Amino acid sequence: MLMRAPRNGSAKPHAPRRARQLWHDEQRNPPALGCQGCPEQALCGGVCVAAPYFNCLTYCCGKPATCASVCRANPDFAARVLEVREFTLANVPRGQRLEAPALPQAVPIIFHASSRSGVASPGFAALSLCTMFSRRSGATRLVSGEALRDGYRLGSDTQLLVTGIGEDDAIERWWELGMAARAAFVRTLRAAGVGLMTTPNYSVTVNAPRWDDLYAIKRIGLVYAEMIGEGMPTALHVNGRTDRDFKRWAEFITARDEITHVAYEFTTGTGWPTRLDQHADWLCGLARDVGRSLHLVVRGGSDLAARFAAVFAGVTVLETDSFIWAMKRRQAVLKGATSIRRQPAPTDPGAPLDDLLASNIVANRTRIENLIAAGARSGAASAA
Repeated sequence: MLMRAPRNGSAKPHAPRRARQLWHDEQRNPPALGCQGCPEQALCGGVCVAAPYFNCLTYCCGKPATCASVCRANPDFAARVLEVREFTLANVPRGQRLEAPALPQAVPIIFHASSRSGVASPGFAALSLCTMFSRRSGATRLVSGEALRDGYRLGSDTQLLVTGIGEDDAIERWWELGMAARAAFVRTLRAAGVGLMTTPNYSVTVNAPRWDDLYAIKRIGLVYAEMIGEGMPTALHVNGRTDRDFKRWAEFITARDEITHVAYEFTTGTGWPTRLDQHADWLCGLARDVGRSLHLVVRGGSDLAARFAAVFAGVTVLETDSFIWAMKRRQAVLKGATSIRRQPAPTDPGAPLDDLLASNIVANRTRIENLIAAGARSGAASAA
């Protein structure tokens, strides 16, 4: 999954060897000896990695005064456990089943209103939660449906989805706002006409003590409960890095029929070519284990859409290519039914990019719809 690295570290097309050695793999690696007898073993399930690993404290930083991890060697460990009411998901508050809007198969993420003169009307647009509140004060920047759409230059008929996927610093700030401020913010978004949110994707990391993962997983469950408690249809982000993590999520979802949508992302460590298939397998396995209709909202990994369509009742891909390519003066061009390429689309200095963005949205949407249709046919054929 993720690996903590210096802030200025650059992404690489292939995972570094050190990260690969810390990937959990029960088929190839034995369980760590130090996991035996751990109080959290039933929740954690243990770790099976190729790297030398005795127990979680192998990756303790040894600097408790400055440690930011949830670790038994950290003096704040008990406080962090109490903060989330223990690591179990069983005591996450229940909520009512909410009616979510019918989602299209492809939704562009719109990051800002720059470089456009008019409004975009893609039908459905996704906005980043991290751009919608002040990280310093927690104040909502856009407090009405009209202001929300105007702030991103979206047509009045555009339905809105808010995605909680973001960089660690930004989504940690969301947690630091506190329960009351988070709830008020969700109410504001609901009143502004946001139809669905996805929970923040609190990170699970391979080179930190495993308690940090359990803490992140529990926080995802808690913010999900907060969001649906405020009447906001919400997709639960099922972050995990071991078989047991996904089994726990499957057990949690199976016991709670209010969970109708789940979310995932393939834009960080999960998107590395040598790890992508494992996370896709875990996600498809979760759908099968739950055994009832679930809608998947996924960011990144659009090439996996066909695979997901075979096991999920619905798939929505949140795509960033349309917007980012437009800002970089690149046009999306379909090549066959399911392939796409970028071609230069230079403009005059200061020329608006409205038409280029609209064209990119159509091309990416068509590709994703074709991929999902192929996966749905495959799933139907398998079931026959």
